[in-house]
Amino acid sequence: MVASILQVESRFNGRDTHQYDWVFFNNEDFTEEFRATISNATSSRCFFERIPKEHWSIPSWVDETRFDVGRQFMGGIGVGKAWLQSYHHMCRWNAGIFALEERLANYDWYWRVEPAVKFHCDINYDVFRFMQDNNMAYGFNMAILDDARSFPSLWEQTKAFIDQNGELVDNDADFNWLLYTADDRDDVIRPHTGADEGLSDGEYNNCQFYSNFEIGSLDFFRSKKHRAYFNHLDQAGGFYYERLGDAPVHTLSVSLFLPKDRLWYFRDIGYAHGLCEQCPPHEHQLDEMIDSHPNGPLPRDAEREAETETRQLGRRSVVLGPFETLGSQHRRWKTMAQDVERQKGIPGLSCGCTVSAIDNNNAKLVPYESKQRKPSDTCIRKFLGGRWLVRKDMVSDLNSVAEIAAGSDGLEYVLDGRIGIPFH
Repeated sequence: MVASILQVESRFNGRDTHQYDWVFFNNEDFTEEFRATISNATSSRCFFERIPKEHWSIPSWVDETRFDVGRQFMGGIGVGKAWLQSYHHMCRWNAGIFALEERLANYDWYWRVEPAVKFHCDINYDVFRFMQDNNMAYGFNMAILDDARSFPSLWEQTKAFIDQNGELVDNDADFNWLLYTADDRDDVIRPHTGADEGLSDGEYNNCQFYSNFEIGSLDFFRSKKHRAYFNHLDQAGGFYYERLGDAPVHTLSVSLFLPKDRLWYFRDIGYAHGLCEQCPPHEHQLDEMIDSHPNGPLPRDAEREAETETRQLGRRSVVLGPFETLGSQHRRWKTMAQDVERQKGIPGLSCGCTVSAIDNNNAKLVPYESKQRKPSDTCIRKFLGGRWLVRKDMVSDLNSVAEIAAGSDGLEYVLDGRIGIPFH
């Protein structure tokens, strides 16, 4: 945990303008050693909270015998961590209960930080102010494909909830990116159900936001909509009879009950947790943004417009490339001067990792031998939509011969995911 804290402090929270509180939750009492060591890792206030027993135990309506048999079976067929009782408690708590904890009552926003994660890049803006100022409710930086065996009844339960509470679905919600289409690959022959058939007839494609990193509105997760949905799933026992995770629950909830323009893809935050990792475009690559903008190359007289768009879409950095204003240049040098003082030397690159395309971080949780239907596009591209789904024939590319021989379909995306602006 200390390693994670030190990185968040160095990359973001250690700045004088931030220094946000840390709140630690545990189902057991924290040791004095843990409290002292953690407190020494940050100058911010630290709170150490024990989760109430009723929030971390098997609910009275769950059949414990059925739970024990089910988790042993799921563990036996390779569903990750399904055999651990504590993991089921954790998924249930993170899916909905966490936002109701008394310690969080006076907070509006949260940033989930796990032990042993890595933050590769400096974050040169206030992510909470960004969410607030732009009316965002949920932020993520990876969308992955999960193992369908973990939650076989989730979609049926979700559809049953919507059938009874259709008025809760936001008029501007976008859930089509979460449904199978006719182009999706299927290793098992079954009838097609897709987005064109609507929510009631479509089938969930198992895409989800990777909730190990998320920045979100506590107001939303305390809202009537999310609490009603969570309680419906909880009463059905899915957190124990299956390995229903908090990630698909959060994904379905924000995609159904929020307009899509209140969800934000933090492409600029370099992050890694185990196999899941992304490294965003570095600051010096913003020069290339003009020529690789999703709407086509930008003429030089459009540079000022591009600057405005960059500020509106991301406020990702005070460095804006060759079209930098005098004011932003001053702020950049001021920030660099502060970093030089902090590091007692010349600051290094803003990101300590090698840039990766967005497609590298999908399907990591699905076993290769799994026969579940797989989307034809990566989950993050499904979410982004538009030109992010456009492909071109690469058969004529001699460098692609090996890929085609290895089973590639001979196509590649027009947008490679390395540009600085994630939306068009």
